[in-house]
Amino acid sequence: MVATKTDGGQIGWRFGIRWVLLTVAGWTIGFPLGFVFVAVAGWIIGIPEGSDSIILKLGLDNAALFIVVVAVVSLMQWLALRRVVQRAGFWVLASIIGFTISSSIHGVVCHVYGYPDDLGPLGALVWTLFFILGGTLTGLLQQRILRHQVHRSGWWVPASAAGWGLVVIGFGIVSKILGVRLQVVGLIASSGLLGIVTGVTLIWLLRQPKQQMLDTAT
Repeated sequence: MVATKTDGGQIGWRFGIRWVLLTVAGWTIGFPLGFVFVAVAGWIIGIPEGSDSIILKLGLDNAALFIVVVAVVSLMQWLALRRVVQRAGFWVLASIIGFTISSSIHGVVCHVYGYPDDLGPLGALVWTLFFILGGTLTGLLQQRILRHQVHRSGWWVPASAAGWGLVVIGFGIVSKILGVRLQVVGLIASSGLLGIVTGVTLIWLLRQPKQQMLDTAT
């Protein structure tokens, strides 16, 4: 059963702050881990940087980077969620599946149609669309965890899509304003947006547990 404590406890402001901080920590830890993973995987496979390998042409190196980041972010979020939601172990796998699909499609689309794989105006727009797709797919899978335990769980899907889409928008805007050297600030700011949007939605949902509704009805 979902915990029903809402007076500043597990599903109050403390939960929200923990959720946001863990989300930010996931991005902060996940990015360097992602770069290391891509570098090591490239070395093992034998793909030198700047080669014309089909893996690089399809942007699968970037896909792998973001899948690692998303996995770490979701793992951090799970640390907060497992205290209030039963059987939340699928949370991380749901994110990996959602962003594996969206990142792979993004790489193929950019390669086939010649879209830039960067954070320029067009590249940022394409990245945003596919992060929204990844957030939507992830939200649909994670909603399967929430739907048995909270009312109106369908709202998690647009919240996940919006939160992940804002990551790219926030990162691009802050990086443009502050410059390349302060991109880490853009990263922290954008991950904070993800944490706030999804955290507020999750608190609202967890305050409407199905068990509580059944108790009220009886």
